Formats: sequence, C-alpha cells, structure tokens
Amino acid sequence: MNAPSIVTGRVGAPAGPPDTGHGPPPVVAPLRAVLVIAQRELLKQARRPAMLLTQAVQLLFFVLVYGIGFDAMVGPVAGIGFGAYVYPGIIAIQVVSVGLTSGMSYAWDREFGVLRELLVAPVPRFCLPVGKVVATTGVVTVQSAALLACCPLIGLPLTPGSFTAATAAFAGSAVLFATLGLLLAVAVERVQTVQAVVQLAMFPMLFLSGSVFHPGAVPGWMQVLIQLNPVTYTVDLVRQLLLGSRLPGLAFAPVWVDVVVLAGLTLAIGTAVRLRVGR
Repeated sequence: MNAPSIVTGRVGAPAGPPDTGHGPPPVVAPLRAVLVIAQRELLKQARRPAMLLTQAVQLLFFVLVYGIGFDAMVGPVAGIGFGAYVYPGIIAIQVVSVGLTSGMSYAWDREFGVLRELLVAPVPRFCLPVGKVVATTGVVTVQSAALLACCPLIGLPLTPGSFTAATAAFAGSAVLFATLGLLLAVAVERVQTVQAVVQLAMFPMLFLSGSVFHPGAVPGWMQVLIQLNPVTYTVDLVRQLLLGSRLPGLAFAPVWVDVVVLAGLTLAIGTAVRLRVGR
C-alpha cells in the first residue's frame, strides 16, 4: 500500500517531480557566470560617468588636433583629406586605450579581495576574465559605432556595409586588447606596477601604429617596430574597410593578413591568460 505523501497527505500522491538524473547542461553555469560578471562591470562603468566623460574629452582633443587642426597644414594624403585618413586611427586609439586599461579592474578586484570571493563560485576560473572582456567589448563597440557615425562630418564617406564591417573590426580588436590588458594584470601582482606597465605598453603601441601617419613614411628600423605592433593591423584593417579603393598603395597589408594576425594574437593571448588564471 502506498504511504501518504508528506506534502499533500494523499495516498499515492508523489512528493515532487521525478528525478530523472539530468541536470542543466554543463555550459549553463559558466555562461551565467560570464553574464553576471559582465553585468557587474557595466554597472561599475555606469556609476562612473566622469571616467566616460574624460575618455570622450580625450578623443575630442585628438579629433580637433589631428583631424581638423593638421588637415589644413598637412594637406591631403594621396588625394584623401588628412582628417579622413587619420580618423580610423583616432578611433583605434580609443579602442586600445579602453581595452588595455580595463585590466586594471581585475587588478583592483584582486587587491581588495573581491577576486577571492568570486573565485569560490563553482564555475571555471576563466569565467571571470571572460566576463570582463565581454563587458569591455560591449562598451568599446558602442563607442566605436557612435564615432563611426560621425565619419561624414570630416569628409569620410560611410555606407551601411562599411559601417557594419568597421564596427565588427573594432569589436574584434576590443577583444584582443582587453585580453592583453588582462594578461598584464594577471602577470603583475602589484596594482601600482600594473598601472606603470599598462602605460609603458600603451603609448608606444598607439604612436608606432600608423594611426596618425603613413607607416611607409618612417625610417626602416621604425618600420620593423610598426610591423610588430598589433595596433598597426587594426588601424590598417579599418582604414581599408572605410576608404576602400580610395587607398591605392597606402595599405599596410592585405585585409586577410590583418584579420589573420589579429585573430592569431587574440587566440595566443587568450591561451596565455587561461594558463595564468588556471582552472
């Protein structure tokens, strides 16, 4: 005879749904952890509007100086206005700056013990850096799309196809440089040292990338440094996507080479972060 159920008091009534032994897919918990960490980072960004305003002012300074101020002094580059030529590089400066400095969030979480609390969760440790990269990529993509929408104001034609392709290129580059910023943060233990290392890495990468000049117009030894610089391939890729056939002889490398180099570096740096963070 069936015993009465504890929940319903009725004979033969099941106490709950049958246990099939099948839980949620193993990917659900890590994905949820990534989204929670990304949401936390975005909320932190929203609560610090002064930082976003500072980034906007810095970018406006670059646009005014290089895009407008130097336009009349330097003149066109192979028939292209100087402002239109350097504008993709100016947006790339924003992408690299935000991406590299985003690693400081990881360093500060480690300094204040937040990282220790997050790592006790029953999810892979790699979810934490992935969540931070997702948040940074989202912020940078929105910023890049807004800046690309201003291209016609400086004489740079924009079509739906070029806008979409350039935004995707900046989003992929944001993944690369946010991952690089995290690698610097996990490789260096002291927060003050991380800040110094990020600054030391950022400025040579920005100004030795051809963002505000043509890479072929520099001495040979400097061209070697430009070829080793990942920012060079981001600038060249977006410049070709926006200018297209108007850029004869001024492209640094074919588009497919830019894509392969950026994708390969993202994979290599992501693997290094994965090994450094652990399981």
